[in-house]
Amino acid sequence: MRWNPLGVRAARPEDRRDEWAFHDAEQFAVVTAAAPITDQPRAGQVARAAARALAEAVGGVAADLVTGHILAPGAERPRFVLADQWLGDVLPPFRANGRCTAAEPERDPEGVNGCSCVRLRTRGLRRFGLPELQIDGVACPHDLAALNVLRSTARRLLTDHWSWLATGPTDRSRTIDHDVHLTGTDFGEFWGSSRRAHPVPSPFRVRLGPLAPRLLTVGPPEEFEGTVNDWLWGDQIPLGLYDVVSSPADPPLPTAA
Repeated sequence: MRWNPLGVRAARPEDRRDEWAFHDAEQFAVVTAAAPITDQPRAGQVARAAARALAEAVGGVAADLVTGHILAPGAERPRFVLADQWLGDVLPPFRANGRCTAAEPERDPEGVNGCSCVRLRTRGLRRFGLPELQIDGVACPHDLAALNVLRSTARRLLTDHWSWLATGPTDRSRTIDHDVHLTGTDFGEFWGSSRRAHPVPSPFRVRLGPLAPRLLTVGPPEEFEGTVNDWLWGDQIPLGLYDVVSSPADPPLPTAA
């Protein structure tokens, strides 16, 4: 095998037993999809639905080798929702493990830049023909805000990419702007939900920069003076991005009998 099963992890604590079962498995079946780029995201959904059905039929465990995560039990949703484990987005357990001693900014305003040990990176955009995104140098108290900025940016790039594909482009490549304007709609579309306990009413901007051929950095706008943590903790980021860890997707609309 060209991949190591031990590199596949459970993104959720409740899937830890499935992770162990996956590591101990004696046989593996790999499901892939080969389809035109215009068939996104349906081709990926079909492949994942087949993997889930196969795992259920043989009493196995389904995993996504692109994100490196065990898939949560259940059937594949017909509607594409990026939050359905397509992005490989998880928070690092630094603070929970006691490896970070940075003070909460509410208790120590001067401690906004108390540490910079968090690096968040997407694992999944490449299957849709986009570079992965990374935000680095983040202090532990701002990790959720940084993650939600990354999620919103990924959803915005996907929306623009699929809109471009829908035009039947003749060019084999497209240009992504350095400056990306984000709104609450991008954050809601990531979750597949229009219901948010904490709305994101105001738009905000991020700046993308090249880090590797298939990796872009996400950071504050070029004119912002300060660190990434000053940006995340200041008034540049809408409040709705600071405390939303998960959000249920809107249920499908009822169909006529």
